[in-house]
Parts: sequence; structure tokens; C-alpha cells
Amino acid sequence: MPINTFPVSVVMTTYNHDKYIAEAIQSVLNQTWTEFELIIINDGSTDRTNEIISDFLNDSRVKYIDQENHGPSYAVNQGVLQAQGKYIALMSGDDVCYPERLEKQYKYLDNTKKKIVFSWVDFINDDSQRIRGKHFAKRLFNHDNKSRAEILKHFFFQGNYLCSVTAFIEREILVESGLFHLSSIQLQDFDMWIKLVKRYEIFVLTDKLLKYRVRSKTNNLSHPENNYTRACFETYQIYKTIFDNVPIDLFKQSFYECIKNNDFQDGVEYELEKSFLYLKSDLTLIQSIGMEKLFNLLQNPSILSVAQDKYNFGLPQLYKITKELDVKNSMLVTAFESSKVWKIYSAYISVKQKIKTIYNEATKAIITGLKPVIKNK
Repeated sequence: MPINTFPVSVVMTTYNHDKYIAEAIQSVLNQTWTEFELIIINDGSTDRTNEIISDFLNDSRVKYIDQENHGPSYAVNQGVLQAQGKYIALMSGDDVCYPERLEKQYKYLDNTKKKIVFSWVDFINDDSQRIRGKHFAKRLFNHDNKSRAEILKHFFFQGNYLCSVTAFIEREILVESGLFHLSSIQLQDFDMWIKLVKRYEIFVLTDKLLKYRVRSKTNNLSHPENNYTRACFETYQIYKTIFDNVPIDLFKQSFYECIKNNDFQDGVEYELEKSFLYLKSDLTLIQSIGMEKLFNLLQNPSILSVAQDKYNFGLPQLYKITKELDVKNSMLVTAFESSKVWKIYSAYISVKQKIKTIYNEATKAIITGLKPVIKNK
């Protein structure tokens, strides 16, 4: 496949976006910068998304991939692999580009010779009306620009703040970085930004170049309430390797206030510093990674000797951590289950289940044309 036939390839992923997809596509086709291809990947939508996309296929700039549902990472990776542009502009089927988005981002990278740029966004609701006031997305995005060291520090202590659908990146470095993690469905973008900041500068234009749609009923995949359990699992997997391949100078610049020994050397001392840093997180989930790393590192007598000599940290200190760090919050759960709150909550769940049973029986009876008989529950 010829590469760089177009300067820019817009990779738009969509799943059940029939209410929004036409507006999203049109916002790309209306760009002031016209030298692009638009690759739309329909990830197995079950609504009218496919039908609506078909109305745009007479435009020669539009390429269409209709696939079975495999999730967002698989979909965007397919788009990147099919792309012919030097740059990839990520896009979702429920968001809207401002007309100058591609032009401003392309010219920025072309003029500065950088490889990655994001932008700020406006926020819109299901009806494309601008949202004012507070909501979760405003806490996530539109941060001031940061250095690589500041970004890595923010990622570790506070999480992601980059809006993925504003990403404008050289295709080559996405491919070299292994593309987006297939097994992840909520934090695959965060995983990619971590990989990229280890090697490249990341810049954020403060121009608002996209309208980010805040869906009702927490339908945004990035919403913290979308699936808390899965988000915790993916967070744990990402943080286990967050410091892998981080240049030692970048680590020192990022966490100079948290380092135990500013003169630490690469190798064993660096691994110990990483482990100690995990323990400074506010999240027990992340602290547990540091505890696990120390648990394994100190099994080696030579590493144990370095930990004692350089950090005054030995097995007694490790035992203290493993005693006090309640990884599964078992003490909190035990206290909660023995409290009046737990008893009230249990009664609530019981009543809720009974109401659900009554409702299901009544609905079934109505559907089958029978008069519902509701027993005394």
C-alpha cells in the first residue's frame, strides 16, 4: 500500500452512533484543509449507523470499513493500518470537528517538526447544544501545556488529561509503538500516551478544535461510572509497566520531589526507586504494585543488601508495609458489613430485587395477554 498519498488520514471509529454520525462525518468533510482521506470504521453497529454512512460513500475521500464488533482498539488499529497519510487525526462518530481543526494541527506539526499534538475542546450534549457549568469531562481535559516530565508526573499521580479524539499524530510512531492495546476498552488511549511520552514531546493547542459530546446516562466510554471494576483492572495493568523504558533522566526530572536518593544509579537502585514511588500514590491499588515489586526484589540477597545500604530499607520495613497496606480493603469491608449501614443496604437490595421480580412477572403476563396475578411478597 502506498504511504503518504494524503498528508492526513482521519480515522473515525463508530458504534451505534446513528443519532450523531452524519454530523460527525460532515464536520470532517467541511474542513478548511482539504488534503485528507476519511476512514470510517463501523465496529458492528446494530442501529442505523451503517445506513447513514452509506449516504456519504459517493465522496471519493471517504473509505469505509464495516466489521464485526471487536471493540474500539481493534477498530482504530484497522483504520491506522489502512491509512495512507503521514498524519493520523483520531475522531469518534459522536463528536464534531470545528472547520479549522485539521489545518491548524497540520500546520503546527509541519512548522515545528514535532510529531504529536492535541487540542482543547468545547463540550456539547446529546442535542449538540454547548454545555455550560461543571461536569466530569471538564475536569479531565483542557489543561495547560506541560513538559514531558510534567506530563509523566501528571499521568502517574492524576491519570490521563489528553482528549483522544483531538489527537493528531505521525502514523509511523503509532505503528512503531505497537498500536492501541487490543484487550483494553476504556484506557487504551491512556496506555498509548504513556508509551509516547517516554519518547516524544506532546503538545496541546489551547485552540478549541473539536466539540466533545458528553452523552447522557454515562454513555461516554471514558466516563468513570461506565464500568468502575473494569477501569480499575485496566488501571492496574497499565501502572504495572508505566515506568518500563522510561529514561532515567526523565524519571528524575518528573519525580525529583519524591525520589529517596537523588544520586541513584541505573539498575538495582533505579528499580528500587520505582518501587518506592508506587507507595506514594494515593490509591491503594497502585501502592500494591510497589509492595509486590519490593516483595520480589528483596528476595534477591544482593538487591536486599543495596536496599539496606542505600535506603535503610530491609525485610522488617517490608513486613511492616505488607502488614499495614490493606490491598483488598478487607478491614473496611469487615467494618462495613458489621455496621447498621450494611444492614440497611442489604434490606434495600432485597426489596429492590422483589420489586424487580414483581415487575418482570407483571410484564410477562401483559405480553402473553394474561391478567397479572401479583402475589404478596
